[in-house]
Amino acid sequence: MRVKLPRLAVIGDDGPAEIAGLEVVPSTAALLSEPRGVDAVYLCGMDQAAARRAKAAFTADIPCLTREELTAVGLAGRLLVLLARIGRPPMSARVVVVESTAIPTLCPLLLAIRVGDIVSWEPTDALSYSLRRITYRSDAVIDPWGGGVPVVLPSDEPGQPPLIAADDPVYPLLALPGLVQALHRNSVTGADFDVLRACAYALVACTGAHRWLPDRDDPELTPTVFALADRAIAGDRR
Repeated sequence: MRVKLPRLAVIGDDGPAEIAGLEVVPSTAALLSEPRGVDAVYLCGMDQAAARRAKAAFTADIPCLTREELTAVGLAGRLLVLLARIGRPPMSARVVVVESTAIPTLCPLLLAIRVGDIVSWEPTDALSYSLRRITYRSDAVIDPWGGGVPVVLPSDEPGQPPLIAADDPVYPLLALPGLVQALHRNSVTGADFDVLRACAYALVACTGAHRWLPDRDDPELTPTVFALADRAIAGDRR
């Protein structure tokens, strides 16, 4: 018997045509006002500020997720893998986020995974504090623009931490199928930070020894994300 997959409306010209574990329904922004025949909406092809506004105005009783949220999960998972490799517990880690306003979801998510010291740095801060000075002896620098900030360059100089950049389009797609399945199963319309944190840890659980993030085609990825997100949702309801 074939399992019926959740139907996901993907809104955006650069959205994926196929996502394993979901039935993708290419759509237009007009669907946001009255979504029909779908189980969830994924906003991926619009300006992220516009996507946040669209999500805030979304009133249908189905999940509405943004590329920003899923990218934050990917970055958090990548950070957790790095910290595990260097033997640093999140509570003891110092992480610098460049232009945190690019992905507002990221810093609260890092707090949810209990990163002990989070420093937000903006290019305007360079007049008083150079990025190289701020990042010295940190454990990681996260660039949500994916290389869009010229002052953020990978470095192997002593005291300079590794750079984690949102430069891979696969970041937001790793947790998406399992998260949509969990939200759909529990009939909830959104993922809070406990659920997003669970998704980040699911990525860690599926990351091989010689990788920084799981293979998108890993058959265990979506079931693991689903299981941990489902457990987090159930915990929220107790």
